[in-house]
Amino acid sequence: MSGTTKISKSLLTNVLSVYFVLTLVVTCVQVMGEYFDTKSQLVQELQNQQSTFSNSVARSLWEYNNPQIEAIAEGLINIPAIAGIVIRDEGGDVIVKLGLTENVNTYNLAADVEDYVIEEHNGLFGYYSSIIFEFAGTSNRVGDVTLFSTRDIALERIRFSLYFIFGNAIIKSTFLIVLFTLAFSRMLNRPMEMLTQQIRNFRLDDLEHSRINLKSHRQAEFTMLEQAYNQLLDSIEDYQEDLKRTQQQLLKANRQLDDQNAMLEQEVARKTSSLSQVLTDLERRKNELEQRQEKLEREIRQRKIIEEDLREANQQLQSSVTASERLQDQLLEAEKLAALGRLVGGITHDVGTPLGIGITAASVLGEKLEAMRTALENRELTEAQLREFLAAGGESVGLLESNLQRASELLGSFKQVAVDQTSDAVREINVKNYIESVLQALRPRFKNTPHKFSLDCPEDFNVRCNAGALAQIITNLILNSLIHAFEDDQEGHLELSLSRRGDVLTLHYQDDGKGLTESQQEQLFTPFYTTRRERGGSGLGTHIIHSLVAQTFKGKISIKSAPQEGLAYTIELPIQFIDR
Repeated sequence: MSGTTKISKSLLTNVLSVYFVLTLVVTCVQVMGEYFDTKSQLVQELQNQQSTFSNSVARSLWEYNNPQIEAIAEGLINIPAIAGIVIRDEGGDVIVKLGLTENVNTYNLAADVEDYVIEEHNGLFGYYSSIIFEFAGTSNRVGDVTLFSTRDIALERIRFSLYFIFGNAIIKSTFLIVLFTLAFSRMLNRPMEMLTQQIRNFRLDDLEHSRINLKSHRQAEFTMLEQAYNQLLDSIEDYQEDLKRTQQQLLKANRQLDDQNAMLEQEVARKTSSLSQVLTDLERRKNELEQRQEKLEREIRQRKIIEEDLREANQQLQSSVTASERLQDQLLEAEKLAALGRLVGGITHDVGTPLGIGITAASVLGEKLEAMRTALENRELTEAQLREFLAAGGESVGLLESNLQRASELLGSFKQVAVDQTSDAVREINVKNYIESVLQALRPRFKNTPHKFSLDCPEDFNVRCNAGALAQIITNLILNSLIHAFEDDQEGHLELSLSRRGDVLTLHYQDDGKGLTESQQEQLFTPFYTTRRERGGSGLGTHIIHSLVAQTFKGKISIKSAPQEGLAYTIELPIQFIDR
């Protein structure tokens, strides 16, 4: 019994040790993930604050209004996310320096760098941006501003998250210790004690009551031990029967020797022996039938127990499959919302640029108008001033119209794509126009890359379908290429062509990236499989594509790839065409 206790303790120690190591690793990964995500949010807040105050700072620098610059800096330093601020003029001289900062000159920034994210150093990180002042259609660099945040601010923001992570790990570990302790006691120690007690009750003269019967414990190992022990008892019973038969044969031989003294007694003895033999055979056959009946009953009981175990296992498997499908649906919805969030960030930046230009043009036009009003009231207005005002006014109005039209187009494209991606509604669309609106929403992802995209689609493809699902397929195809297919300095080419065959819309999409190996192709549509997790890959993009094609459209998807030869998709979507 002591040896069994040592085995259970050793197994329990090994299992819990592995769990504690995994829990520690997962907890550390979660903490680091929370910290770096909070740092990214702080940098984004610094960028937003810089975008908010850049126009005011630019005008103050242009007008050499240092008191106004200091007032703006004092307002910024009071924002919780900002620990320090440095504002310099166009010559690199510091005008304002507040809070915790570092020397900006140590970053060796080129003169044409407009913005730069400062990595963490000595607990400080931040965001550098050039200040551009738009005057009469001309961009003038008037200085730069650097905003700093600290590691302490990031840690303060995730303090409650850290409490939750560590508390969760402690609670799970405690629960697992109690669970494993009870499981080992119930599944190993108790059955072993019961088995030992029944073996100690063994009696050679009462084999039937010496059998082992572990009714409440049906682990495979103990069941095999029970069967082997009971088979041994069956063999002992067979040996006892053989011994009895041998003894009977010996008695028979003795009777034959005794009966030789008298012929009559020999005849009687022979008949008696024959009758005894018949009775013995009948008794032996009866015993054999009883033994076979007992074995058959044991097999029936064992089969019933096995069927019950299989039924319980099947129910557990069905529950696990249902939970897995529900979790997969939730993950797909979360990935759709995450893709929409990435589009929101890009479209916000692109809309901000034309709006900022429009505000600058309106400001210049207002200043010109005020100067004209003053000259008119003082009776100093000349023809040259009027012509200059008309030229500047026409230029400003042109800037306002073009940039406001640009912002309206961007918002219109994004609005339709965003509504479709969060809805399963079926509606009528022109395929080419709709794909171009999706590409318009994705344009910020191409803005800072050398990649080129080409679209080949007939003008007359009008269909009725789930537009959101189609947008999700195209979005994930393009984002998957941008994240996985190319190195940072590589110029890539992405091509999408569409054709029709009856009521089937065929999409041919390919890139000329680094391609996939055979093993990678086998796992391409597997959930959570990704080769670029460090660059934002979630492992769900291609899985979403496959699910939308197979489940939403009831279509087919195939791939073709090789290392350094790019990746090509062929997607066939049964769809309702509207012929006009």
